[in-house]
Amino acid sequence: MIEPISEQQKKHVIIATADRISLAGRLFGRDFEQIDVDFDLKGRCAGMYQVRGRLRRIRFNPWLFAKYFDESVSDTVTHEVAHYIVDCLYGIRRVKPHGVEWQSVMVRLGAVPKATGNYDLSGIPVRQYERVRYSCACRSHELTLLRHNKIIQQGARYRCQYCHHFIVHKEAAG
Repeated sequence: MIEPISEQQKKHVIIATADRISLAGRLFGRDFEQIDVDFDLKGRCAGMYQVRGRLRRIRFNPWLFAKYFDESVSDTVTHEVAHYIVDCLYGIRRVKPHGVEWQSVMVRLGAVPKATGNYDLSGIPVRQYERVRYSCACRSHELTLLRHNKIIQQGARYRCQYCHHFIVHKEAAG
């Protein structure tokens, strides 16, 4: 089992995050406020920019950072800082999460604008969610029980990223 990053490594990540925010300030000619950095993320996700009301913070996965430290400090930190900068420049609700604005900020920060990492998760604690089969016009999908329940209880609807048709429960489609 992988151990999460040390306190010294956390300090290194916090400094790297502050440095990227400062770099963005120089590149865009304005001051961006430093934000909180937490190491409370679990599972498959290496990092997350989170907005809750007025609270802005960046969350990192200390287990993935431990296994892929150098790559995470260079790629994941920049990725999440770019989300923060896009929020400051354009507003989080006005742009797509990995759209042209985010891609442009990534390039300006000197990074490759890739949306997701591909990590070997062996030795890393990962929650296992029950999945429910759905389909669209072009393929099958497996939604987590959480999304399935949102569809059933709240009438949520999701579209396929590829064909843009709504996805439907396999039993309902058949």
